[in-house]
Amino acid sequence: MKKTTFRLMLRGACFLLWVGSSLGAQELAIKGGRILTMAGEPIDGGTVLIRDGKITAVGEKLDIPIDAMVIDATGKTIMPGFVESHSSAAMSQSNETNPNVPYLTVMDSIDPMRAYFHDARSNGVTTVAVVPGNATMIGGQGAVIKTGGTFVEDMVLMRNAGVKISLKPLNEASRMGHLAALRLELDQAKKLLDDEDDGPPDPKKEALVSMVGGKIPAFIYCESAMDVAPALQLAADYDLKSILVLGRKCYLAASEIAESGQPVILDSTLVFWETDPRTGSDKKIVLTKIFQEAGVPFTFQVAASTTSTLGNNFLWYQAACAVKYGMPVQKALEAITLLPARILGVDKFVGSLEPGKDADIVILTGDPLLLDTWVETTIVGGKVVYERGKDRKLKRLLNGVNQ
Repeated sequence: MKKTTFRLMLRGACFLLWVGSSLGAQELAIKGGRILTMAGEPIDGGTVLIRDGKITAVGEKLDIPIDAMVIDATGKTIMPGFVESHSSAAMSQSNETNPNVPYLTVMDSIDPMRAYFHDARSNGVTTVAVVPGNATMIGGQGAVIKTGGTFVEDMVLMRNAGVKISLKPLNEASRMGHLAALRLELDQAKKLLDDEDDGPPDPKKEALVSMVGGKIPAFIYCESAMDVAPALQLAADYDLKSILVLGRKCYLAASEIAESGQPVILDSTLVFWETDPRTGSDKKIVLTKIFQEAGVPFTFQVAASTTSTLGNNFLWYQAACAVKYGMPVQKALEAITLLPARILGVDKFVGSLEPGKDADIVILTGDPLLLDTWVETTIVGGKVVYERGKDRKLKRLLNGVNQ
């Protein structure tokens, strides 16, 4: 009798331990696919193990925990979720009407219910830097967030991800006047930084002081090549950790940018034609080729338009376009995963499939740069946030095409 009671108690204890571990730890295994880790060589027929939203192992012939949910990715491609380095599409409006608002933050304008987030997940984007638009002088503070989640606070990866500065003159102002007004604000921030021992800075200037002190980056928008030299000079004069956001004409300053070593975010239109005003001849401009040959590290952004269905609305398309014009495939894939994560300062969390990193993963039906490849599944923080088979928006679109 005593032995029977002891056995029942032991089994009960084991059951409770099992239930407790099951509730506390959510395990997932993705097996059978071709894994592009962005941190080493591809792994064919490999497995990714996930526990509590983190990657625990990546490799071949891994033992899958008995209580793990298993996703069979045989014949498919497994890779890190794409990282979008600059976008204002997640906000209710891209710019505040006041052009000098360093104290504002995009956190107050992000709407998780916007169609942008569904589209991002369906296109494999798991991380995005939400940054004010370019119609500003000092546009406010950006944030790096995940594209999966119901509430903004649960989506945040980096709250104070940088301040947006634009060198594009507003309301027909001159470039000289615009730059002078910007320098005045930065001079005041620098003085506040030097006087920090006298007390905390004005809350309205706090973000600028942090930017001038190099604690947070400056996203500097350059509309044309003539803005590049002032942008680089601002970075030098005020010790800015700058990320250049380039307009299409900035390719003319590619060699100058290369000398600075600054990373850049290219314009969404990567290929276009220009007419030489002297000769009248047309010339094809390929931004990726120009910046690659100059040795400038670059990543991409997508078009702001929500009406297009093809082309520069997709990060994979931008990478494929770069490959078409000579960029190595691995480098192009890094430009939509690991490189933007590094530029944004979040590469210890996202950008590659390595143990300890966030389980932000996209499963594709085939090669990531082929036109007929679809996003099959998107995972953010170890949770499935998109499945192509359950995409009602896609089903309505395809049904309309087949009618």
